[in-house]
Formats: sequence, C-alpha cells, structure tokens
Amino acid sequence: MLVRLLKGPQPSNILLIALFGALLWLKLFWTHNFESQEFFAPFLSAKYMHINGFQLLNSLILFALVIFEAFYIVRLNMKYIFIDRRTYFPAFIYILWMTLMAGTDHFNAATIANLLIIIAIEGILSTKPSHLNVKIVYRSGLLLGIASFFYWPAILIILPFWFIMLVLFGLNWRGLLAQIVGAATPWMFVFAWWFFTDNLSSAAILGEALNATRELPLGKDNTSIRLYIIIFLLLISVLYHYTHLIDKKIIVRKYYGGLFWFLFVIIGSVLLIPSAGQAGITIAAIPATIFLSNQYLTSRSPIMAEINVMLLLATTVLWILVS
Repeated sequence: MLVRLLKGPQPSNILLIALFGALLWLKLFWTHNFESQEFFAPFLSAKYMHINGFQLLNSLILFALVIFEAFYIVRLNMKYIFIDRRTYFPAFIYILWMTLMAGTDHFNAATIANLLIIIAIEGILSTKPSHLNVKIVYRSGLLLGIASFFYWPAILIILPFWFIMLVLFGLNWRGLLAQIVGAATPWMFVFAWWFFTDNLSSAAILGEALNATRELPLGKDNTSIRLYIIIFLLLISVLYHYTHLIDKKIIVRKYYGGLFWFLFVIIGSVLLIPSAGQAGITIAAIPATIFLSNQYLTSRSPIMAEINVMLLLATTVLWILVS
C-alpha cells in the first residue's frame, strides 16, 4: 500500500512524504537530547551542536536537514537514473532510515556529515566517464575532510570513493592523489592553527578520541534489534540487485558497484571501529536508500515489497516509542 501510494512522480507525494516524516518525528521534536551528542573532533565544542534552551528549534533544524538530504537523493536519482522511474519514494526510505537512527550516539554529527557526503557523491557522478576532472575529485575529498570535522570516521568514506573512481575511470593516480590532498587540506589548516597558537595538546586529545575499544558496536540491549532488522533487509536488497542489475545500463551498473563498496566500507568500519558504532550506520543511509528503493519499486512481487516496507516502518515506530 505504501509503495503503491508513494511511488508515483506526482508533486503531491513531496508533501505526503514530508508530512509523514513530521508525524514520525512528533515525539522526537520534544524528546531528542542534543546535549548528549558530541563531536568526534575535540576542537569543536559540543555546545555548538545545539542552540541552548531551544529544544524544539534544535529538533526542527535537524528534521529539516534530514528532509533536505532525503530529497537531495531523489534529485540524484532523477539525474543519474539509479532507479528506472521518476519517483520521490527514495526520500521516504531515507527518512525512515534516519529516524530509526535518531537518538544514537553522534547522530547529529553524522547527519551533518551526510549532507557533505551526498554533495561529494554528486560531484563524482557529474564527471564524464571518459575524462576524470581532477578539480571535482579534489573538491569531493575536501568535502569529506570537512565532514570529518563533525564525525571523524567520515574520512573513511574516501575508500569507497576510490573504488567508485576505479569503477568509472579505471586506475588514475592523479585522481586518487587529488582526493587525498583534498581530504587533508582542512586538517592541515587545523594543525597549522594548533602549531601557531601553541595548542598541540589538542592533537593528543584527538589521538585519544580515535582509540577504539574491542566491543561489539551493535550493542547488547533489546533496542539493537532494529539494527539487525535493517541489516537483514539490506542483505536481501543487495542479493536482489546482483540478480537484476543485468537489465540496467552499463554506467548504472557501475554506479551500483560503487554504492556496494560504500556499504562494504561502512560495515567494515563499524565492526573494526566500535567508536563509530551505530552512527556509522546513519551514513549508510545514503547507499541503502538507493538499494532498498530500487528493490521495492522494481520487485516482481509487490506483496513482498509492501511487507518489507511495513517491517521497516514498524521497526521505526517501535524505536521511537521505546526511546
């Protein structure tokens, strides 16, 4: 029912999806705890994460950011045709995924990082496959570097960006080097500032923040079941694509190949760096939205698609109620 209702290209679906998201966030508008959220970069004080004394305003700003990112992904889909139809449905999936992650450690920071990552992805995709634009690649690395100011594991996304470039352009050392330099540029300014202000002790604090403890990041409490559910749905989606990508254009297959490496690196990072934890799965919303949306919209079994979407929705609602 939800897939059938929201899969069309009607502009009214934009309003429906935004209103549906607002209904999901009704409780979060009043209960989302901003003060518990911290930046991973220690030189950015946690007090900048929120406007003191304005809980509702903070929540509205964060919700607006999620909505903007959701429809930004729709824009990418309409431009590069990941899904063989004009639809606003990916925005709905993205909102569900992000709402499911709300309240986890560093969710606010990861949400900000997501916007910069999406813009960086658009830059890479806008480069012609026959000609690698080094300036655009450098810019994508710069955006990842800035994203890591808010959520430092975002710097690891440079790895799937390399794989995307390898898939699209082949081995190109200029592109790989340009992206590394771009990601390092904002941090070079930070370390220069620390050096000239005789504040190198902040570098030691940063090193401590990067230390990882060997603890399963998915947690041991009952609420972690939501993560296992979305991983289960995502695995089904990835398997679905490996049996159906043959029907898509070669360039679109390459796009999906890059998205697969995106997911692979995030899952590996979550397992290897527990401090990334559940917030890392927040970043996974970007490729997961495309994979899940394509499966639900192109599946030959509409009933199974509806069941999967309802399972994701039910998990999201339950998480909001118990959080």
